[in-house]
Amino acid sequence: MSAIMQEPARFDGLADVVGRLEIVLAAEEEAYRRFKQVLRREEQELVALDPIDLERTTAEKQALAAEARLHGESRVELTQLLAARLGVAEKVGRLGELLPLLGERAGALPDHHARLTALIEATRGLLAANDRFANRSLGRIQDTLRLLGQAVPEPSGYGPGKDAARGNGRGRLIRAAI
Repeated sequence: MSAIMQEPARFDGLADVVGRLEIVLAAEEEAYRRFKQVLRREEQELVALDPIDLERTTAEKQALAAEARLHGESRVELTQLLAARLGVAEKVGRLGELLPLLGERAGALPDHHARLTALIEATRGLLAANDRFANRSLGRIQDTLRLLGQAVPEPSGYGPGKDAARGNGRGRLIRAAI
C-alpha cells in the first residue's frame, strides 16, 4: 500500500491545496503569456524607436512583472503548504519535487507546471534578447552622437568669451548628449 493510503489524516485538505495551486498556476501562466506577447511587440518597437510606444510598453512590462511576481509568491506559499501537508516541508521546497509524491492526487498540476516552466524560460529568453538588442542600439546611437560632436568645429579665439561661446551655438545639444 502506498504511503498516501497508509496515513489519510496527514493528507486532509490536500485536494483543496492542489486545487488552489492549479488556479494560481493557471493565472501565472496567463500572465506570462501576456508578458511574452508584450516582449514580442517590444522587439518591433525597439527597431522603430518610437518613444511613446516604448514608454507604454515599458509600463505594461512593469505591470505584468508585478502581476507575475504576485502569482509566483502565491505559488511558493501554496507549495510550502502542500509540502507541510505531505510532511516533507524540511526536505522539499519546489513544486516539481512535490509532484511525484502526489501521484494521482496531483490532478492537472504536472501539466500546469510544465507549461509554466516553459513559458518562464521563453520569457527570460525574450527579455535577454531585447536587452541585448537595446544595448547594441544604444551603443550605436552613442557612437553616432560622438561622431556628430566631432564633426562640429570647435570655436577658436582668445580671452574670456571663448568658454562662453563653446556652450552656445551649433553642436551644443550634441555635446550635451555625449
